Formats: sequence, C-alpha cells, structure tokens
Amino acid sequence: MDLPDYAELHCLSHFSFQRGASSPKELVERALALDYRALAITDECSLAGVVRAHQALVDVCVAAKEQGRPEPALKLLIGSEFQVNAPVPFRLVALARDREGYARLSQFITDLRRASPKGSYRLDAEDLRTDRLVGNELLWVPQRGAPFEALCLQAAGFREAFGEAAWGVVELFHEIDDPLWLHTLREVSRRSGLPLVAAGDVHMHLRSRKPLQDVLTAIRLGRPVAACGTALQPHGERHLRARATLARLYGAELMAASVEVASRCHFRLDELKYDYPEEVVPEGQTPAGWLRHLTEQGARERYPAGVPDHVQRQIEKELALIAFKRYEKYFLTVHDIVRFARS
Repeated sequence: MDLPDYAELHCLSHFSFQRGASSPKELVERALALDYRALAITDECSLAGVVRAHQALVDVCVAAKEQGRPEPALKLLIGSEFQVNAPVPFRLVALARDREGYARLSQFITDLRRASPKGSYRLDAEDLRTDRLVGNELLWVPQRGAPFEALCLQAAGFREAFGEAAWGVVELFHEIDDPLWLHTLREVSRRSGLPLVAAGDVHMHLRSRKPLQDVLTAIRLGRPVAACGTALQPHGERHLRARATLARLYGAELMAASVEVASRCHFRLDELKYDYPEEVVPEGQTPAGWLRHLTEQGARERYPAGVPDHVQRQIEKELALIAFKRYEKYFLTVHDIVRFARS
C-alpha cells in the first residue's frame, strides 16, 4: 500500500532547553529514515537548533554525492514555537516562507526576548499584529479540552488576522479522546474557515528517549521524577512516527495538508550572507566599478612608468574572480579600514 507523504511541522530539539530530548542531527537523520518530505525545527522562541539541523542535512547530502547516491529529498523548514497568553492559551508555530519571513521571525523573537528577563519571554494575544510575521506560514495549535465556543472564536480570529497563511493544527497521540478531539476540530474548521493540518508536537526522535524527556521535565520543575505526576507526558508518542502510524491516525487529507504547508516554504539558511556596509561605495558607483577604479589607481601609483602586461593580466584575473564570488564589498571594506588606519 502506498503511504501518504508527510511533513512534520512542529518539532522541538534539545535547544528548547528542558523540553526537547533529541539533537537536531538526530531528528534530521530520523526524518530521513522515515522518508518524510520535510521537517520543521521549531524550538520555543528560538532559532538556535536550525543551524545544526541545516549542517546535518548538508553533511548527508555531501556524503550521498561522494558515494554516487541520489541526494535525499528531505526539506528543512525554519521556524519557531510560541506560547500565547490568552483567556484560552494556545501555541503558535511560525514557519518562514522566504528571506523576508525569516528576517521578521528573527526580529519577532528578538523583540520578545528583549522585553523579558533573560531566558524568558511573554507573548500576549494582542501582540500578534498581522505585520509582525509577514512571510510566514502560521499554525494555531489549540489547547485540547478548551470550550468549543472559545475554540471557534479563537480560530475565526486567527483566520481573519492571517488569511491564507493561517492553519489549524491537529495533533493526535493515541489518547482515548482522539476521535472526539478530531471531530471537534473539524467542526471548528467548518465554522471558522480555518483549514486543518496534521502535526506531531515532536519532542524526541525516538520513543526510547521518553525517560530522558521525563528527567528534563523534572529538572524544569525542580522535583524528583517520581514527584512530577501528571506534569510528565503520559506516553511516548511525541516522537517522529512512521507514516503508516500517522496515516491511521490522521488520514491522507490532513497529511497532504502538511506537505502543502511545506511546499509554501522556500527559505534555506544558505541564502544568508553577510551584508557589507553600503557606505564603502560612493553614490552613483557600483561595487565592481569602484573596486576597479581603486585597483587601477593603485596600479598607476605602484607602476608610474606603466603597468606591466603580466601585472595587468593578473589584475584582470583577480577582478574577474572577485566578481564571480561577489566579494567586491569585502575588499572595499578592507580598503576603507586600511585607508583609515593610514590616516
């Protein structure tokens, strides 16, 4: 039987301190083994885990290329999770669609962290202005067991605020009330117009990490494990699960929605490059043109009787390489520093 494709959109690594029990590398490798289409690393109010996840995926791709194997098709999504304070609390997951979305998400996290004591943050429902997370897919993760009418109002407000970028998340864990919760969310979706998508609230790559996850919870609460009671997760289902298991829980429609959300997110960390200062290039000039001007000026000063042919050939070769690598601003910045030092 062909299994539906799946993209995990809600996953914490151990960079969500005292919550996640697996490293980004372990999560990436497990998602590859399960043949997921995509994996989102969504640490709480943080982007700390995504760099390690990105490097782990790059390493796998490089190894595959060296061994003559096809590169894996897993897509890494960059995001973050937030606890939202409201009369009925809920969680928000933001996934960057593009570079602008990543920049806004980074600024959003910075603003929340700077406004609170170190190691904490506070996000109230009224702080979720629509302009703060443009360029992100936004997932509403409702509180299970919340009053039905409150869920409907919350979902409708979320849909109105974020439009086509808004999704309602269904997370099922083989609990006794799963069928009732799924029916409730389908009715909420029907009334509010908020489409539903499957996710796993992942805290570990394998079920066997549950004892470690319990210890992390105990550390967070400052109690012995035996005294944590219902504060511990009641089962080991918050791991990266096989697609056959997910298909039985969610069905093809909700799993297909997860792939649809992932398909909207195109941002990759390797798009980021250092932006050098603009002031090293005079107004009306291009970086390449100004670098050539300064190079030719320096060559005339060094060779007042005329630049030798072999030197000119070397200058052209190096300027071409710099242009190919787009490193003009780096050389202009170094020139500016040296000019200032000599002054």
